[in-house]
Amino acid sequence: MKGLIIWIRTEADSNESILDELGGEIADRGGKVEVFHSEAIESLGMEENERAKAAACAMLANHGVIVIASGNESPGITAGKNFEIREIDESSIYLKDAHDKFMRNLELAGLVPPPKYDVHPDEEKDILKKLKDLGYLDNPGT
Repeated sequence: MKGLIIWIRTEADSNESILDELGGEIADRGGKVEVFHSEAIESLGMEENERAKAAACAMLANHGVIVIASGNESPGITAGKNFEIREIDESSIYLKDAHDKFMRNLELAGLVPPPKYDVHPDEEKDILKKLKDLGYLDNPGT
């Protein structure tokens, strides 16, 4: 899978819990995720160097990692052949419709895995029967 930087544009002193929530959602789908918190940035000595922070995000994404980071401005880097950058405002990510649309666009672009659904065996039988009735399947057991 191609790497991705999800850059959440935030206000100053923003709560970073949204990074964890989004990272958890993508990890639950099977994505390889790295959440780039301000603590991680500080431990790497990059809190005053936005270019270094952006470069670290790009390096991770270049290796197929989905990097979730935030900042007051755009990340200041350009997508490469091995990764893309998608930006969203923090206020939008909290809105269910905007969040769902953002995630769906990432899925359709092949940048994040689709959600995993656990289907009860009885529901699976019903779904397979409906698909057969619609002509999508020759044999619902396959």
